[in-house]
Amino acid sequence: MSSIRTSIIIVLVGLATVVAAAQKSRYTAPETFTSALQAATANGAGAGTINIQVDRYTHEQDRKRMSDALTHGGYSGFLQALRAAPTVGGVTMGDQKFAVRWAREEVTDKGRNISIVTDKPIYFVGGGRPDAKPRAGFEIAVVQLTVDNNGLGTGTMAAAAKVRPDGKGGVLLDDYAEQPIKLPFVHRVIK
Repeated sequence: MSSIRTSIIIVLVGLATVVAAAQKSRYTAPETFTSALQAATANGAGAGTINIQVDRYTHEQDRKRMSDALTHGGYSGFLQALRAAPTVGGVTMGDQKFAVRWAREEVTDKGRNISIVTDKPIYFVGGGRPDAKPRAGFEIAVVQLTVDNNGLGTGTMAAAAKVRPDGKGGVLLDDYAEQPIKLPFVHRVIK
């Protein structure tokens, strides 16, 4: 009886290890997220769908190179480093695709925070108005997702943005739009 109990315990420990490994590897690149999106201005609103493909997350040395470029070279230094970085995915809206040069995930106790940066703007919300502000300088797009362990969550997008150091080692985001585009129902696509 003792050897049967020992065998069952060994099988259960082995199964638990396999399940834990599968769950850990399940939530990593390559992966795709999709969401409806909602944009609003004082004069109107719009909706659409966005797809975000992360082929791999940005390597630490590339991320550090871009962060250092922002800190020491400002926005123009950051843009040069960003555009020199390898493509790690893509953002698709309608029939247009944009290269992702920065993809970073941070594990939280509830899931993950994922930051995506494209090497050019996706859309200028409010940019078609006769009194629209100039587009110059808004040369990237930033998508931020918060997803749980099942790949469900919410997000925001600054479809045309610029970044600057905050002086404390962080980043401040300047959005061309009056308010960020909302991604109210983000979900990880299961293949």
